[in-house]
Amino acid sequence: MPYNALGDLYKIEVVKRLQKMGCNVKSVHALNLILEEMGILIHSGDHWLTSKEGVKYTICNSQVFDADAWHHSIVDAVFEYLQNSERA
Repeated sequence: MPYNALGDLYKIEVVKRLQKMGCNVKSVHALNLILEEMGILIHSGDHWLTSKEGVKYTICNSQVFDADAWHHSIVDAVFEYLQNSERA
């Protein structure tokens, strides 16, 4: 179920869409690690901070810890990253 009426996604929905596209992303934690590699998230203690570059993929207007809603464009960005790194 989308996060809001605009169709923004929870991370688990991002994982499911990537799996349907043939990517080997097994969990939200695995997605977080990929997003960290991409520079979209920063691991800080027990939390994940959205980087300045990652804000454009969230519904937030600035950096935030543990963002829970992501635009559809994050799926394509992660898919492209995995394809280019030959990890899909």
